[in-house]
Amino acid sequence: MLILTASIIVVLWSDSSGADLADKLDDLVGYTIVAEKTIVGWYDDNEHEEGSFNGCSYERVILFQDNTGLTCAEYGYMYAYRPKAIILAKQSKIGEHAYYDIKMVVGDEIYDMRKIKTVKQT
Repeated sequence: MLILTASIIVVLWSDSSGADLADKLDDLVGYTIVAEKTIVGWYDDNEHEEGSFNGCSYERVILFQDNTGLTCAEYGYMYAYRPKAIILAKQSKIGEHAYYDIKMVVGDEIYDMRKIKTVKQT
């Protein structure tokens, strides 16, 4: 796990400004890297696209090569063709119920995400 955590620090460190990197990493304290995936497309209520990542819009579903997906919980724009995504999770408990806060790192951006139950075929 330490190697994976160090790997994400190295990947994010390639960002040109160290102060911005420290601010971004500060928000990830307590998260664990749970997966590395390739983004192959996205869909939302009005449209879909295969092969590219156009950032997040609220409720947009990001599709991965392994036929899984995550739902965006915020807005953030960027463009990349089939980029790698690092998925991080942090568990919280309320009583006996466990909840997970999920983040997705693409390039030098960090997105708030939610799990989805099923991936719609586009």
